[in-house]
Parts: sequence; C-alpha cells; structure tokens
Amino acid sequence: MKIFVSIIFGLFCISAFAEVLYWPTPHTGFAKGEDFSTFIQPTVSGDPVSGLFGCVRNDGNRFHEAIDIAPFLKRKGGEATDPIYAAYGGTVVHVSRLSGKSSYGRYIVIEHNDLDLPVYTLYSHLASISSGIKSGVVVSGGQVLGKMGRSAGGYRIPRERAHLHFEIGLRLSDDFQSWYDEQKFGSPNDHGNYNGMNLVSWDPLSFYKTNRENGSVQPLEYIGKIHPGFVIKLKTSEIPNLLKRYPALLIPNGSSQDRAGWEIRISGWGLPLSFKPLSSGELKTISREGEARVTAINWSEVNKYACRDMVEKVGDSVILSSGGIRLLDLLFR
Repeated sequence: MKIFVSIIFGLFCISAFAEVLYWPTPHTGFAKGEDFSTFIQPTVSGDPVSGLFGCVRNDGNRFHEAIDIAPFLKRKGGEATDPIYAAYGGTVVHVSRLSGKSSYGRYIVIEHNDLDLPVYTLYSHLASISSGIKSGVVVSGGQVLGKMGRSAGGYRIPRERAHLHFEIGLRLSDDFQSWYDEQKFGSPNDHGNYNGMNLVSWDPLSFYKTNRENGSVQPLEYIGKIHPGFVIKLKTSEIPNLLKRYPALLIPNGSSQDRAGWEIRISGWGLPLSFKPLSSGELKTISREGEARVTAINWSEVNKYACRDMVEKVGDSVILSSGGIRLLDLLFR
C-alpha cells in the first residue's frame, strides 16, 4: 500500500489512499517532529505536561482526556486566530454554540463512520464556530470548523492560554440521559449523548505519533495495541450497548451460543478494549446475575491512571471502584 507523509497547506496529514488524518490546527510543530513543549499549551502551572493526556492536572489527581494545542498564527488584539480543522472526514453530530453550557465552552463533535471503528473527535474552547457547521452536516478532513479560542463554562481561560482541547475516542452509551437522570446532578444535560461524561478518549498525541511512524493506522489497530489495565468477568445475558455500536471490539468465542456473560478488557483509564462472550461454565464461580469480578490486573497501567479510580485493592481482592462501576453502568445502557 502506498503511504505518504506530507505537509499540505501547513496541515500534518497521513494517508493510505482514502483515509487521511489531519492535524487539527495550523501548528507545524508536530509535523516537523518538534518536542511537544513547542505545540502543547500548558495550564497556569507553565508545565507543558499539564496540556497532555492523562493524570496531568492537580498534581496528578485530575484526568485530562485530551491534548491542548497552542496557538500558532499571529494573534489579533491578543486573541488567537488559528482556524480549527476536522481531523478526518465525517458527520457533525453535536454543536454547542453557547459558551456557558459546558466546561468545554463552544464545542463540536464529529463522528467518523468510514474508519474501522466509528470514532468521535471533539474540538472545544472555540472562539467561534463556522456558520455552516451544524448537526447532520458532512465535513471533509481538513475542513475549517471554527476558530481557536478560550470559551468555557464555569471558569475563565485567559487570552494567553487560548488553545484547542482535542479528543478522539468512543461514545459509551446511546441512552446517556437515563444514567444522567439517575445521578440527580441538579442541572440539565444540554448535550445529549455527547456530554463529556459519555465520551472516552485515548491519547491523541500517541495516536498521531503512531500514524506518523507506521503510516495510516486505523483506530481498531491502535486500540488493539493498548495495554489493558484490568480484565473483568461479568455475569449478564445482556449485550453491551457499546458493542452494538462497535461490533469490531467483539472477540469471537465458541461460547457465543451459550452466552451467560462477558470478559471485558479495559485500559487503565477506562477505555473498553475488547468483549469476549463467556458460557455459563466459564462463569461458574460467579453466582449472582449482574456481578462483576476483576480477574486480571496490570498495576503499572492502573497506577499510571490512578486518578480515574477504576479499581481498588480491598484485602486480598481487587474490586471495581467508582470509576469502574460508572463505566460498566454506561456500557450496558
């Protein structure tokens, strides 16, 4: 397969014929192989690591499910002027034009259904959104979506720290609203299934690096190389809602005809990696319907993302903690 890597109009892109991955801003730092500190926007701490993916906020106690890309073009009146580009071609599924409606500020979500997994990308803190961008509109990779900014709800981003918060990942549930209602947060969900709590990303910078180093890498191939943080066995005859949307995550098993539950591999931060159906015989040590047990643990991965609170050790056992319980609940909505 012919692969090429080039810079097109200042955009980093990787192509394997039809599939093209674009860098979502005009910044050329990544395409030129510069250190991430040249193109990642840090928080008030000034540490570029704080703009990366993972437990990088509040001394490692708060998760950041994105990378924050710094402005590149000349500012106007102190404000960023960089256009924001679609990472892949896809369909706009959510547009939030009111800054105060979310901590994301103004943001856009696109689903990319021509890949081996229908992943989403999310672009937030925008100063403005292009007039033609609305739900249902099909966009091309590299198409301008809006302008970089510092919009946010509930807090203020100063001009000098304007940036693009960029995510790529999976949507957990088709019925997020029912879960949200049960939590009694006391405020409405203005974003439907595209509320940030219903989205789980992987490291965008790692994904771009993998594409740069290996040619065009599809999301399923990339996910397949992520080290699991833990494995659970769950006794239930239900099919995970997420698996209906991402059937490529299914690991075929002879137990499919006698499905009594699932073995689910999950990353240390809570990204579902695979689902394998299990027979009643393979679940004979689990008696109660709906019971989940942690059957394998990779502590190096779990500890790296400890701020996600996915599992915890209690005595000689490892059990799901609040983050893991929430994840399972959403997976089966």
